Amino acid sequence: MILLNLFWSFFKIGFLAFGGGYGALSLIQDQIVNVNKWIGIEEFLTLISISQMTPGPIAINSATFIGYRIAGIQGSILATIGVVLPSVFWIFLILKILKILSKWIDTAEVFNALRLGIIALILSATLRIGIESINSVFTIVTAVSAFYILYKFKLSVIWIVFGTGILGVFWSFFLPL
Repeated sequence: MILLNLFWSFFKIGFLAFGGGYGALSLIQDQIVNVNKWIGIEEFLTLISISQMTPGPIAINSATFIGYRIAGIQGSILATIGVVLPSVFWIFLILKILKILSKWIDTAEVFNALRLGIIALILSATLRIGIESINSVFTIVTAVSAFYILYKFKLSVIWIVFGTGILGVFWSFFLPL
């Protein structure tokens, strides 16, 4: 039963997740933390960090990790298939619809409208995760500093992730609360 639940939960995420992994974060959090309670919010935030550092899309990495954690290799395979399968359906459906509609409407406008919806999903995920991640003065200072450095010096995000990771390790080992 757990295998079916894993597949179905990630199938729903894949079916409704537009805008890639960042657009799916709210859905992933809702399904694995709030609805199914497979992991807590702290472990979810760690999962997001690991999913961003490993190669591949966030939704697929999350599905693979959660599936493995809940039901081993079978769970990992079913959760990953569940999150990927709807994309195949959407691609075929959208291509078919666009082929039909392109005779009557400007499809560029359709994609502009979709982009706005995707931006809303990404902002929603950013706010939800950001609010739950900020739990001390250290995290606030680190976040503000990272944004400032990104904006002012136009550094690669890789350096920001690396630097904040090193800072977090330093803080946890040498300056514990």
